[in-house]
Amino acid sequence: MNRRTFLQLSGLSTTSAFLAGCKSANEKLIPYLIPPDEGVTPGKAVYYASSCRFCQAGCGILVRVSEGRAKKIEGNPLHPVNKGKLCARGQAVLQELYHPDRVRQPLKRSGPRGTGEFTKISWEEGLDLLTARLKTLQQEKAAGGLALLTPHLRGTLAELTTSFMRSFGSPHHLSYELLGPDWLRTATRKSFGQPSLPYYDVAETRYLLSFGADFVESHLSPVQYGYAFGKMRQGRDTVRGHFTYVGGRLSLTAASADRWMPARPGSEGVLALGMARLILDESLYDKSSLTANGLAAETLLGRLSTYNLPRVAEETGLSQKTIAEVAREFATTRPSLAMAGEGLAFQSNGQESVRAVQILNVLAGNLNRPGGVYPDNGSPDGPTNSFDELLSIVKKMRSNGIQMAMIHGDPVHTIPSATGFQEALSKVPFIVSFSSMLDDTAMQADLILPDHTALESWGDVIPLAGTRESVIGLMQPVVTPVFDTRQFPEVLMTVAHELGGMKATFPYESYLDMLKAEMKKSAGIASGNDFETTWVDLLKQGGLFKTNSSQAKSYRWTASTGLPEPAKPLFVGDEKEFPLHLQVYPSTAFYDGRGAPLPWLQHLPDPMTTVVWDSWIEINPKTAAELKINFGDLVEVTSSQGSIRLPVVIYPGIRPDMVAIPM
Repeated sequence: MNRRTFLQLSGLSTTSAFLAGCKSANEKLIPYLIPPDEGVTPGKAVYYASSCRFCQAGCGILVRVSEGRAKKIEGNPLHPVNKGKLCARGQAVLQELYHPDRVRQPLKRSGPRGTGEFTKISWEEGLDLLTARLKTLQQEKAAGGLALLTPHLRGTLAELTTSFMRSFGSPHHLSYELLGPDWLRTATRKSFGQPSLPYYDVAETRYLLSFGADFVESHLSPVQYGYAFGKMRQGRDTVRGHFTYVGGRLSLTAASADRWMPARPGSEGVLALGMARLILDESLYDKSSLTANGLAAETLLGRLSTYNLPRVAEETGLSQKTIAEVAREFATTRPSLAMAGEGLAFQSNGQESVRAVQILNVLAGNLNRPGGVYPDNGSPDGPTNSFDELLSIVKKMRSNGIQMAMIHGDPVHTIPSATGFQEALSKVPFIVSFSSMLDDTAMQADLILPDHTALESWGDVIPLAGTRESVIGLMQPVVTPVFDTRQFPEVLMTVAHELGGMKATFPYESYLDMLKAEMKKSAGIASGNDFETTWVDLLKQGGLFKTNSSQAKSYRWTASTGLPEPAKPLFVGDEKEFPLHLQVYPSTAFYDGRGAPLPWLQHLPDPMTTVVWDSWIEINPKTAAELKINFGDLVEVTSSQGSIRLPVVIYPGIRPDMVAIPM
């Protein structure tokens, strides 16, 4: 044996002895060359069509699954809303599935509320606790003491929750979202006599005028309208649509505009009526449109006589020349389109300001025409509640009128503390959370029955807006449940079957059975006919899509409601003590805050400021200089409702009399 061979053998012996002393419990490493029995092929991905429910836009998604794990989410090209596109929030939903803060099994509170002290329990014990509490309310004839709090729901889940509360005998089902478009429904009902949300034909318009509608980031259906905006700009030979944005802050949407009009907060409605008066005064209006809507130009002009250019310029802070130019461009470029968004709707005069924008569409002949505005698809909607109804249930909880609250979602985080919701909830004796993560609401719960995440769930997702077609997107589990969780509707059905007198309302054995039965009705398949083949095809496609199903619906101005009259905006706090206007806007990444737990979204640079992993306040350079504030300084922002400490971003895209904070 030569020296080299001796040393090689000695080294191998030493290594073997070392490894033998470090044995772990897993003594065999089986390569994926031998696939497991579940039919997984190593290295080969499988794609599942499903639907995103991060926001109410209801986009279709394709989930790539490899080796039993979801790896990537993209848009579904077959889906009528997003046509294969997807926002960052939709792609980041993947992190919800494998998040380390997920609740892995039912928990029962074992310490004071808010401390996070919970004891692990079984599902049998958790369901027994829930059912026992509900039976106690029934026996004491106090069914009205139960409250169910959910986000806005549509489709089968809305039907299920509504039926549950009705059968139990409680009227307290609060279906509320801070950024829900109830303001737009209210204004549209008053203007056109119907609550249908608008469908804006952005792709075909030639002049787009947005009053605070940030459709690239968050307004109604941002992926659909972002795609349509691209078509408007580059999708037609020799035609490039013009875009003007009205709003005090330069948002991502405003930064995409040809002209930015930084109007004073609360003055947008006056600006719209001033433009309407000029259009009437110079006879630039569409005569056939006024006739079809039962309006007379002379009467309108008389009622708008006070909205002259000098007054409008003074109230908005814009020049008369700019206002007149935009009004003439909007009226003479056909087709044109005016959109109203949250930027003006959330002001004290928001409803009438939205209606003022809607009258511009009437004058320009934009109703029910290509490149204009139509009613939405008219898909079945679930229960929705207004801000006043939220305050009503807060009052009920504060007066001990609610004995038990079942909560799906995270209202403790998303509902402003100024409403008193968090304080009122603490007075509820028993709180049940169905959250899949240990969020702010779950921390206050007495019992947590964790829901599946979206990628583990069955369901239907009906888009809130963004299409004139009838669309029912389907959700399906793309992986087996990672932890010991159960889907929220399954828990409701199980409890309903245990409670006396409710079983007849829920004839289905499972939520999947209910979903398939409802889809069978929607697909128009007669009872008794085979549905399984159609069901598989719907799952492969991502849902049920019916084209041209709502073409007969149209908008028509309701003359009895009169013309909009935006009042002078009211601002909270004394002007000397609080000299600046505060705008709190939906975050591009986090929406209303629900995306904050996802690291991908935290690491996503804000497109206008490039800030990551932080919150901030935007201040105009002129204002910052007057206050001797520099970029990155930590300042305390105070209002009549409270205060918060934030680093400063010097931002030239905001009015000097405003500051802005993302949610």
